[in-house]
Amino acid sequence: MSNPATQPPTEPSRFQPLAKGGPIVFVIALMGLGWFAVHQINAGGSESDQQEAATDDVAAADTLTLPEGKLKAAGFETVPAQSRSLQNYHTIPGRIGYDETKHIEVKAPLDAIVTELRVTPGQAVQGGQLLAVLRSPEIGQARAEILKRRAQQQIAQQVLERETTVAKNLLRLSSMLDQDRSVDAIDDSLADLALGSYRQEIMTAYANLQLSAELLDNIAPLANSGAVTGRAIRERRAERQLAEAAFRTARDQATFAAEQARLNAEADLAEADRQLSLAYQAVETLLGYKQDPQSVALDNESSLSRLEVRAPFAGTIESRSFANNERVSRGDSLVVLANTDTLYVSANIRESDWSAVGIQPGTIVSVTVPALDDRRFEARIHYVGRQVQTDTNSVPLIATIDNREGLLRPGMFVRVTVPIGEARQTLSVKPESVVQHENQEFVFVDMNGGTFQRVNVSTGQAVEDWVEVTEGLSDGQLIVTHGAFLLKSELLLQGEAD
Repeated sequence: MSNPATQPPTEPSRFQPLAKGGPIVFVIALMGLGWFAVHQINAGGSESDQQEAATDDVAAADTLTLPEGKLKAAGFETVPAQSRSLQNYHTIPGRIGYDETKHIEVKAPLDAIVTELRVTPGQAVQGGQLLAVLRSPEIGQARAEILKRRAQQQIAQQVLERETTVAKNLLRLSSMLDQDRSVDAIDDSLADLALGSYRQEIMTAYANLQLSAELLDNIAPLANSGAVTGRAIRERRAERQLAEAAFRTARDQATFAAEQARLNAEADLAEADRQLSLAYQAVETLLGYKQDPQSVALDNESSLSRLEVRAPFAGTIESRSFANNERVSRGDSLVVLANTDTLYVSANIRESDWSAVGIQPGTIVSVTVPALDDRRFEARIHYVGRQVQTDTNSVPLIATIDNREGLLRPGMFVRVTVPIGEARQTLSVKPESVVQHENQEFVFVDMNGGTFQRVNVSTGQAVEDWVEVTEGLSDGQLIVTHGAFLLKSELLLQGEAD
């Protein structure tokens, strides 16, 4: 048995020092974790502050505040962004031309000699003004025919008047005959009235009737006394009946003949009127225009062959082709007359502008004249052609333009601005409001108090006075127009200073 006193001492455990120092290590670790957590929290707050600061910096960079002096000097103007009707337009080349309805060649209506040519190129004339005097036997013959037909008409008129009077007088005579008045009384009443041959025929028959009736009346009382035979009385009665029949026949024939004569006279007068009208038309055909019959003297040979050429409307003499005493043939152009108070604008609508084909007559279009320092005029659409021209694959457009100022000349080159497609409602601003920097379009919104904010926008369709804004703005915002470029310069300078 061993002696405890002599046994070697036991070796101490290797974890005893760790066990004794554990609480200290734990405290140190806990402190480290706490420090780390606090550091992270501080770091996170710092980043948030930095982001907010950066945002504030950006907002400050897009906002510009100007002093009152600069505001007054710049004279800024604003227009609210609003929904407006935008119409797309396209400009096409065109030419000024004559109004075809007011541009004519005044031609010689027949072979003639020019005795007087009273106008010169550039001269203004009035409608109906005498332009030239011609002499032609052909027109003389046509006017002589008028004289002949006019005389025939007058004769036919006189015949009709007589036949109408005779017919009326016959009615009056018949009324007296029905009253059984004496021949002498009737002759006295109708002595001054026209009855033609009917007077003798009717009055002879009437006198025979009255005589036979008187003889019968005288012999009738003697029949009962036997002084006159019954045969004699019958003969007198037969004579009276024959006289009465002859009288009635004469009246009927006279009435019928008088009415027929009146109707024939009416027909003759109507035919005379037609022949006279045809004679006038023949002269008008030779002249080429309608002439007042009362305005031409037909009392001598020289006036018969005289042919006056007058202006059909007011205008200007564009050219003259002949001089006095020259011979002209039918159809030769004597002068060219044009009224340039209104002119035509002609242009062609091509495939690229095909939607403009639907433009309606009466639509107002803008016409720019380069020769007049790009002055603009308004023209009204007259018509758009229906047929496509195969050589240009286009249709013609004709508009009427007012030229009472006399500034426009046929043949001038112009630019015609026509609407394309349908108008549509969209948010829009003035073109001068939109500025650009580094390929970004933006506008300045008036924030009041001299403060302006840059707002990036996206634009769409642009017309002459407005630009469509598809993104970035809302209806009613005040957008700077005059002074937008100055604000852009101030904003760039402010960015360089920062």
